[in-house]
Amino acid sequence: MIVLDTSIFIDALIPFKTVRNKYALNIIREISEHNLMIYEPKLFIIELSGVLSRYKSKEEVMKHIRKIEDYINLIEYDKIHNLALDISITTGCRAVDAFFIATAKLTGSILISNDKIQVQNTRKTNIKSYYLIKEYKKALRGIRSI
Repeated sequence: MIVLDTSIFIDALIPFKTVRNKYALNIIREISEHNLMIYEPKLFIIELSGVLSRYKSKEEVMKHIRKIEDYINLIEYDKIHNLALDISITTGCRAVDAFFIATAKLTGSILISNDKIQVQNTRKTNIKSYYLIKEYKKALRGIRSI
C-alpha cells in the first residue's frame, strides 16, 4: 500500500524537470504493475486541482482528476483528523503534510514524496518513506518488496 504525495502526481503530469517527470512516471507505473493500492487523503484532490489549474484549463484539470480518482482510494477527513492533529503536534509539520502522513499511518502504507521536509517528518513518525528525487532506486526496491 502506497501514499503518493501530490508532488509525485504534479511531476508526472507537468514535466517541469525531465528527471523528476521520469521518476514520477516510473514509480506510478511500478505501483500499477504490482497492483498496489494507492491511498490519498481527500484533501489531495483539492491540492492537485489547485496546482494543475495554474497550467491547464478547467476541462483538462477535471479530466485528470476523474482519471486519477478511478485508481486511488480516498480517505475521508473525519477518519484521519485526530491522527493528523497528533502528527502535526508531534512533528511540527504543515497541515497538508499531516494529512498525507496520517493517511500512510492509518493504511499501513509507504509514503513517497518529492518534498524533502515531508519525508523527514514522515520518518519522525516511524513510517517508511522515500524522497524520490534522491532515493529513486530505494523507492523502486521498496515497492517491489511489497
